[in-house]
Amino acid sequence: MFKNTVRLFAALLAFVLIAAACSGDSGDGDSSAGTVAFSYGNETAGIYPIVAGPARIQAESRGYEFIEGAANGDCEQQVQDIENFIVQQVDAIVALPLCGIEPLQPTIDKAKEAGIVFVGYSTEVPNGDAAIVYQNVAGAEKVANEALRWLEEDFTGDRNDFSWVLFTFDQCGSACTQRTDPIREIIVNATGVAPLEAAVVAEDAGLEATETFFQSNPNIAMIIGINDAGALGAYQAVLAQMRTGRDASEFFVAGMDGQNEALELLAAGGGEGGIYRASGALVLDDLGRAVADLPIDLLEGNTTENLELPYELITPNDAARAQEILDAYQEFTGG
Repeated sequence: MFKNTVRLFAALLAFVLIAAACSGDSGDGDSSAGTVAFSYGNETAGIYPIVAGPARIQAESRGYEFIEGAANGDCEQQVQDIENFIVQQVDAIVALPLCGIEPLQPTIDKAKEAGIVFVGYSTEVPNGDAAIVYQNVAGAEKVANEALRWLEEDFTGDRNDFSWVLFTFDQCGSACTQRTDPIREIIVNATGVAPLEAAVVAEDAGLEATETFFQSNPNIAMIIGINDAGALGAYQAVLAQMRTGRDASEFFVAGMDGQNEALELLAAGGGEGGIYRASGALVLDDLGRAVADLPIDLLEGNTTENLELPYELITPNDAARAQEILDAYQEFTGG
């Protein structure tokens, strides 16, 4: 009887140890320090995978799950995405307010009431914990000063008949006006010429707006976009103007962000005729890592501060640098 009891106890002990070991292995495989959610709002944008890809890798390297929204330019859907993140009880949310703070504010407040860390992307948000912000004014000044340098040194058209276009997007608030206001001020102060303006952040809209402006202002020489996407549309419209006989030296096209397609043009000398002449570029894989690092550092008590990221002016003279950045992005663009 005693021997049977010992054997039974030993068997039970072995089973418990094996079960515990198996349970421990499963837990290690599935465990996560938490979840970071990202709502960019315009996930079809060319720069998005270059931001979201490094963010995911960085979050996972620090033991966190990374999930994404899919608003794809729809303001109401962005609100719903963030509502869904709250229901899923994520630990932190990073969001770019696609249509400004006001539509998101009730949802931001709801996230905070649920104990979720909330990080603004490209702008601070009221009741948020911190923000990833760009040095927008300094970046815009770099683009504007390069535009003036070109106008003074390289432009071959008639300065007395100079006109220019500025693409804006004021509805996104200070994150956007901090880009466009300095450009407008610097160029108007230097030339005395106010820009033709349109709210443009997409390539097809940039093409359409530029074509429309050319119909009534055929001597447009300069188009600057709040982002590269709109400016890339303007680039296509300018190519059509060149086919009518205008010389490439009469055109300056530039944007901001450092979108892949813009960097490709700059790496190739500015594209056809060299007319894509500048991008105020964010180094997007660094930005992506920040999308993971800042909320995680907040969760882990490592910081309470905003993170500021600079712009790098890339021109056709920096073709090697443009290619270097593109090479770093290949993992996320499939290039």
